[in-house]
Amino acid sequence: EPEPEPEAKPEPLTVAPPVVEAQPASLPVEPAAPAQPAEPAKKSSSASAAAAAPAKIVASPKRKTAPSREHAQSLDVTVSNPERVGDGMSAYIAYTVDTKTTMPAFRQPSSSIKHRFSEFLSLYKYLAETYQGMIVAVCPPKDAIGTSIIKLKSSGTEITPFIERRAAALDRFLRRLCDHPVIREDAVLRAFLESEEKVPKPKTNTLAVMAAKLSSFMETDEWFEDKQREIDTLDAQLKKLHVAAEGLVARRKELSSSTTAFAESFAALAEAEEVAGLTKAMHQMADVEAKIAKLHNKHAARDFYDFGEIINDYVTLVTAIRHCFVQRVIAYKDWQAAEATLTKKNEAEAKFKAQNKSERLPQAAQEVSDAKDAAAAAKKHFEELSATVRGELEAFEGIKVKELQETMVSYVEAIMTLEHQTVKAWEAFLPEAKAIETL
Repeated sequence: EPEPEPEAKPEPLTVAPPVVEAQPASLPVEPAAPAQPAEPAKKSSSASAAAAAPAKIVASPKRKTAPSREHAQSLDVTVSNPERVGDGMSAYIAYTVDTKTTMPAFRQPSSSIKHRFSEFLSLYKYLAETYQGMIVAVCPPKDAIGTSIIKLKSSGTEITPFIERRAAALDRFLRRLCDHPVIREDAVLRAFLESEEKVPKPKTNTLAVMAAKLSSFMETDEWFEDKQREIDTLDAQLKKLHVAAEGLVARRKELSSSTTAFAESFAALAEAEEVAGLTKAMHQMADVEAKIAKLHNKHAARDFYDFGEIINDYVTLVTAIRHCFVQRVIAYKDWQAAEATLTKKNEAEAKFKAQNKSERLPQAAQEVSDAKDAAAAAKKHFEELSATVRGELEAFEGIKVKELQETMVSYVEAIMTLEHQTVKAWEAFLPEAKAIETL
């Protein structure tokens, strides 16, 4: 099911003092303005005009959190400024990838390159095929509906919420790749960040190979068996939480719409009132309700971008972990197949010796030697891959704790700021409401 799309992105907010080292990009919180005199009766309320104005699409907030791992050289990337290129069915969206680094392997300390979505997807496929046993961040999936809407637009530069959401997801995708201590050194990733060169296609269809080799495997390692159960539980909990977050976003958007409708109706009632003092207070209350409606919409966007999307990221990371498990199963099956081949070669050599076929023995002995080497190599690959997966899972646990803690702190601070703005708006109006009693 398509994810709910908020009508407008939230304006980044600041809460003092900061709890974590780095917070989302912020702007000063505007204090609530004192209540202004209302227009005379019979004139349209500003609440109606504000509610009728179309929501402006602004740049999506970027989570400027510190890297999850410590690195000797910095590699900071951002994906922003989605831009429509071309018209009609040949149209596509190009995203600007800005890179700043102190890594000596890069030609320049900073660069700015444009890539389309399909190139990000090719990069993911290449890295997932190349780095077996490692948790490779998953690229956002294709969206046929969202892409078709872009292509069907005859012209224009409007960036839809779908494109803004994808840009934010691609930003997090590249940041995770560049945070990995091994993947960040990859030459293809470096070329992707520095130039518009095409990413080489993987040699095989990894997922197809995985699906073909997954049948009839029984885990014998207790540690991996426990980890698979933990990942299964985590996956189910994350998906359930993501669904709940989507429902929360939808309810907050409904609350915003209902509050807007209430503000408009209350403003209309104020125009029918003949008592000047009451008319003034009612118009001011309608203006406050219109402001609260906008805050509810920001609330929904915060739920979506600062919480729901981060949870969805971890759902995709669980998918990447499952890929690691599958790659280990494939390595185990390859090892067992090599051992079976060695057994057959030994039996063939023994048969030739029993039949006294000396002319066949040299070739049989060579085949046994080659089979032994292949079996030893397959066993070594399986053991190394198992160690890699184990290390990746241990690192993932630490990163998960840190990132979820930062997500919760950032989310709670943003919600507290929005609630504070709500209280300030009502506090500014309250004296005007009380003044009606003295008229």
